[in-house]
Amino acid sequence: MENILELLYDMPRSKTHGQDSPFVRMARIKNENMEMLNATMTDEQKELLEAYFNADTKIEGMMEFDRFRYAFHLGAQLMEEIIKGKGEML
Repeated sequence: MENILELLYDMPRSKTHGQDSPFVRMARIKNENMEMLNATMTDEQKELLEAYFNADTKIEGMMEFDRFRYAFHLGAQLMEEIIKGKGEML
């Protein structure tokens, strides 16, 4: 079994999605639906939708930063415990 640091290190690489993955299929469906929606919209509707997406992107960025900050603090606490020798981690 890997230790907790190896698990945390390997986690981003395990998230790579292959061309046949459900993630990639859903992204294609999302893109196709967006193209169909865009083809039926007026310029004013497109501007409103773009403003919505911009706000949504900013909110998502803030949430991602909060997740990163939490994970960073957790990782720092784990490192402190390991350095202090408080026993085996996972």
